[in-house]
Amino acid sequence: MNWKLTLKLLITATLVTVIAQSVDLKASFQSLLQVPAGSILLVVMGYLLGQVISAIKWRMLAQAGGIITSTMESLKAYFIGMFMNCFGLGMVGGDVIRGMLISGKGGSRTLGVTSVVADRAHGLAVLAGVGGLSALIFRPDFLDSYLIAMLIFIGLGVGTGWILAPLLVSRIFSVESKLGKKLVQLTGMLSRDSRVLFRVSVLSLLFHLLQISLHWFMADALGASIPFLYILTTVPFINILGSLPISWNGVGVREAGYIFFFTQQHPFLSQEQAVAMGALWLLAITISSAVGGTVALLSKDLNISLLRSDTLRNSSTAL
Repeated sequence: MNWKLTLKLLITATLVTVIAQSVDLKASFQSLLQVPAGSILLVVMGYLLGQVISAIKWRMLAQAGGIITSTMESLKAYFIGMFMNCFGLGMVGGDVIRGMLISGKGGSRTLGVTSVVADRAHGLAVLAGVGGLSALIFRPDFLDSYLIAMLIFIGLGVGTGWILAPLLVSRIFSVESKLGKKLVQLTGMLSRDSRVLFRVSVLSLLFHLLQISLHWFMADALGASIPFLYILTTVPFINILGSLPISWNGVGVREAGYIFFFTQQHPFLSQEQAVAMGALWLLAITISSAVGGTVALLSKDLNISLLRSDTLRNSSTAL
């Protein structure tokens, strides 16, 4: 076990311990048991659908950057990466795995990993944009101005970097040099094709709105009525924080976000219900990731050589 994974598990354990000391976990479990089985199934299926949408969007970005792959191959790589994120190496390792898989035999693994970085950066910009624009348009009184500014800064920052990175690389490095040629190839993954960007942005928007809507549905299934506008402007914060690779699957971070926004800022949920919501979301993540494990087992794409630490290290640091 490397030190990064150890640190991640320690942070997760610390956050869970702090939350457990202030929450009646038995009551949280009872809240979860009261959610109808059909509602749980809908959340899981909705989460799975979102991952399929995200995989299709990733394939479009990868193809625009020069990686030729089928929809089925990209779906397979995406779900195997999810499995490794959840049960194996953590987010960074899982992302490297799916980047290596989509590159295929003989393809540039570094380019494959770059496609994952581009996919995550684009998704972050769209998610921040959803939250920031919602806050600017509807002017909710429950969000501090600095939180709104943070979302706008993230969205604009990623968007600016997306546009400027290829231009800076082409100006600073000679395309005739080996390094310059490689960097130009990698930054080519940041597509500036307006048609591609429009299509992937629509898919990304659909993905994030689906996840936000699932949060509204989970709250309703737990017996709470949260205005959709409130969900629309707060869940982007929670999802951004939960996606940071500082805890296992965002556990602890996500629940703290639910408690802060849905309990402390406005008492829509009890703390126990907020923790139950986190457990329901984790269940959806775990089941969806298990699908990736099944795919890996059946396809035999996840072989031992691919998991060698030196292979992963070389691919992740080549960027």
